[in-house]
Amino acid sequence: MNARPRAAIAPAEPFWQRIPSIALYPGRGAALMTLIALALASLLRIIPFIGGIVNILVWLAAYKYAFEILRRTADGYMDPPEVELAVDDGVVWRFIGMQLILVVALLACVGFGGPRLGLLALIVVAFLQPGMTMTLAMTGSLGAALNPLQTFSLVARVGFPYLAVFGLLLVIQASALMAVKWVAQALPLLGPVLLMFAMFWAMFSAFHLMGYLLYQSHESLGFEPEALRDDARPMPGAPGGDAVLAQVEPLLREGRTDEALTMLRGEIRTRSVTADVHEVYRRLLKQAGDPAAVQEHARQFIHLLMMERQDRRALGVLRESLDVDPAFVTADSTHAERLAEQARLGGQSQLAVDAYQALLHTYPADANAPQWGLHAAMLLVDRFGRDADAKVLLEQARARATDPVMQQKIEAALKAVGPIAG
Repeated sequence: MNARPRAAIAPAEPFWQRIPSIALYPGRGAALMTLIALALASLLRIIPFIGGIVNILVWLAAYKYAFEILRRTADGYMDPPEVELAVDDGVVWRFIGMQLILVVALLACVGFGGPRLGLLALIVVAFLQPGMTMTLAMTGSLGAALNPLQTFSLVARVGFPYLAVFGLLLVIQASALMAVKWVAQALPLLGPVLLMFAMFWAMFSAFHLMGYLLYQSHESLGFEPEALRDDARPMPGAPGGDAVLAQVEPLLREGRTDEALTMLRGEIRTRSVTADVHEVYRRLLKQAGDPAAVQEHARQFIHLLMMERQDRRALGVLRESLDVDPAFVTADSTHAERLAEQARLGGQSQLAVDAYQALLHTYPADANAPQWGLHAAMLLVDRFGRDADAKVLLEQARARATDPVMQQKIEAALKAVGPIAG
């Protein structure tokens, strides 16, 4: 029962010292396997009728993996992510929606102001797009990504490195276009596969570069990479950590799970132990078939994870707990609210909705209940198209709201939802 292995944590050296490794990043491990698979899959687009659908799916998969690269790099892990695509699909859809909105905005500029205004708009969009993408990756919010103030704020806080990254991204994209042109002329038979390979290589390098800029600038941007939180966890041999697990391992090897469970229960009740000990205890409770004990321990476990600032790990426990009991809330309502907000900003829309609804069920008279209802309703509308359910939450929030500003926000949301067809 060893603790989860740690990935290598890279020092936040300036990105220009890592340009060769950034350029070669897609040629490593799972990234290379993904590149090859996507390039080969793109050949299926020549199949009549379904070729167009296959092409869309290939690009969606590429963007999905690219976002995983960006997030993993921003969290301080310099090895490519496994092929398992853990990023919430909503982030990819919001990225595609952002791209479409930018295209429409550019076309509108050309239509209203002619080629000169269109060229100026293209330059502005090209400059802001990396910042918009990074904002979307950090917050999961399309509104935040499209807000120029958010992007300009990111640019101002990052400073000169943003300008350098912007230039390097242009170089990467230009190199990909030159490679595409060369391949089309020199290797017409292998052209389609090599073409997609070169384009996806450039995409993965670009997203790795943007993720590294986030990691390098995390202090000025005000977020803590996961690798640094992992590094702050108790190392093996810390009090209450592996010393406890070392006593439990022989019991588990011999199949004496009841004794192991009793030992861990006593340790957890009498003194402070690490999150890894709680993880083993939680697994044994599940194996014992005691869902009530699992849920009760989840509250204690989440509290510990939140105190140690392991919020992502806490979100995973929260998701499991809500699947068992939709009304589950943590022992500390402020922790529950914080997790719901992090799920909302991080693109885990269903988890955020479920967490807000559990809060509303448990604390309907809380002063923040109208805000919870508003957030949940907007997610239901924007992410799931469930306007009728959203309207119910908004009407409940309106009945609870006493603050005039909040009342105005709820009224505006109700007008935006509009009448629901019967």
